[in-house]
Amino acid sequence: MTNHKPAMLPIRDAARETGVNPVTLRAWERRYGLVKPHRTAKGHRLYSADQLQQIQQILTWLERGVAISQVATLLREQPEPSTPELSLWQHQIDIFLLSLSRFDGRQLASQYRELMALYPAQLVCAQLLEPVLDELEQRPANHYGNQLEKQFLQSWLHNQLTSRLTQEQEHNQGARLVLANLSDTSPEPRQSLLCMLLSSAGYQLVMLEGQVPASELTLLHERCPLQAMVLISSQRMESTQLERELPRLNAQTDCQRFAVGPIIQMHANELSASGIKLLSNSPAKSFELLHQQLAAPEALS
Repeated sequence: MTNHKPAMLPIRDAARETGVNPVTLRAWERRYGLVKPHRTAKGHRLYSADQLQQIQQILTWLERGVAISQVATLLREQPEPSTPELSLWQHQIDIFLLSLSRFDGRQLASQYRELMALYPAQLVCAQLLEPVLDELEQRPANHYGNQLEKQFLQSWLHNQLTSRLTQEQEHNQGARLVLANLSDTSPEPRQSLLCMLLSSAGYQLVMLEGQVPASELTLLHERCPLQAMVLISSQRMESTQLERELPRLNAQTDCQRFAVGPIIQMHANELSASGIKLLSNSPAKSFELLHQQLAAPEALS
């Protein structure tokens, strides 16, 4: 009887399987001795099923707020998972908000780059960037300096992500999506975050950051076939959009259509009636749901 050795995955396939990008996997191995892969004769990394499982264990700890520098010890000791009194992410949020209050773009960029090198993009988005946005949006309207901080953060996010997206989009070969902003907020921060996550996962993106008429997206689909359209807005939609543009978009396009952001609570019935699937107000959760929808067999037919 022949014993078949389980197949091992190269680093790009391991990244696709776990959601942790190759740069982060290399950083874990180099800095902390985590997940040491097998090597081919030419030095290429190969990951076994056990190592993929170890990556998932690491992600479980990270989601509980444990710093990556502490994970190696925890994996050896195998204690019961618990939530630290002051998590890594709350500490990072506090630092980020302090830098933001000082309009210190360099410190924001330094913190962002370090976290993106060590943690999956979806985790950085869900545990740091989204809570910061929520904090700013939940402050009283008359909170002194709040509007200035929001505008500064939106511009900073846009600049940071634009350079990253430009590099990734030159090589991405995944499904082509359009992310269209239906509000007059430009750039829309949730659009920026969702673009970051989708681009990191290999999707080809068409980004429309200025407010666009939803009905004109049919022209884009005709000239540049899309697998899906993602409509994003943090504002109430006008009756013209709801009663004319969205039904026309539904009638004239055959790709999947999704909505993200506060509009899914504001206009749930109207969006659903126009054939638009509702995702989430959270970019990280929307990415997860969208990724699942597009991977489904019916999405590929």
